[in-house]
Amino acid sequence: MNSFLYFAYGSNMLTERLQARCPSAAPIGIAYAPDHALNFTKTGKDFSGKATLFPQSGAHQYGVLFKINRDELSALDMAEGAGYRRDDDFCVIRHEDDAKIPVTTYLGTDLAQGLTPFDWYLNLIIAGARQHKLSDEQISSLQRTPYIVDTKANRKGRCDALAALKKAGPTASRFI
Repeated sequence: MNSFLYFAYGSNMLTERLQARCPSAAPIGIAYAPDHALNFTKTGKDFSGKATLFPQSGAHQYGVLFKINRDELSALDMAEGAGYRRDDDFCVIRHEDDAKIPVTTYLGTDLAQGLTPFDWYLNLIIAGARQHKLSDEQISSLQRTPYIVDTKANRKGRCDALAALKKAGPTASRFI
């Protein structure tokens, strides 16, 4: 196969963010990870909290399915970096037809309690959720997430995030 299905549940839900990393990324629908929820316990390079999934009976974490050219998988691996493990056999339920499908996603391995995401990182996630019309309940839950205002204006992650949000247009403005 020349492509793979990727399940994005964090900042890569924003199409422009993911396309900056994998230009071929094309959204193809919504799915959810059954018996999983989202938290911010993955330690980022900047020591802030990054999104990861964790098992939780009865929970359904929604995200976006993307089709990506296989030759861009290594770029996605690099973008996700240390602290995440790629799972090429993760199963999600496609929203449109309730089909169980195997996808590639990334799960946090470098975890710590008490982490908080930066404002710009959380804005990427909320903008992606809005862009792909995830439920109001999920968006509200994200908006209630505590965050830290990043005071380091020249942080590369912050600058990249703001560029993706700008490229996404006015509907991707600040949501928190």
